[in-house]
Amino acid sequence: LTVSWTAASESGVTYTLWYSTSSGTTTEPPSGALNVSGITGTSTTLRGLEQDTRYYIWVAAFSSDGQGPYSIRTSQTTYAVPGTPTDLTISPPLGSCNELVITWTAPPTTTGDLIVRHRVYINDTLRFPTR
Repeated sequence: LTVSWTAASESGVTYTLWYSTSSGTTTEPPSGALNVSGITGTSTTLRGLEQDTRYYIWVAAFSSDGQGPYSIRTSQTTYAVPGTPTDLTISPPLGSCNELVITWTAPPTTTGDLIVRHRVYINDTLRFPTR
């Protein structure tokens, strides 16, 4: 999950980002929120998050004078990765010797989101015996 924000007006600041699955208040993270500190740019990517989970996010700038106020809370839900396709079949179409038809059953998703594409890998070094 990549989060970005507008830079503080002062130069030489760093940022700390807090994130949690608990909403806290609109202007302050809950106790126990995880954080990423020492961010020098205006974006960071959170990794290792749970799928299909809403995360609440706050950012604050830090200067030599201390911490500025928290940003207004924002939130984002992570994507859910679909499961494994099933019922894979491969067969030649009737009357063809140089084509294959590949079919499968798409996996269900936990969120009801549409699966936008399938990627089919072909091992072109595999050779079938000729007749």
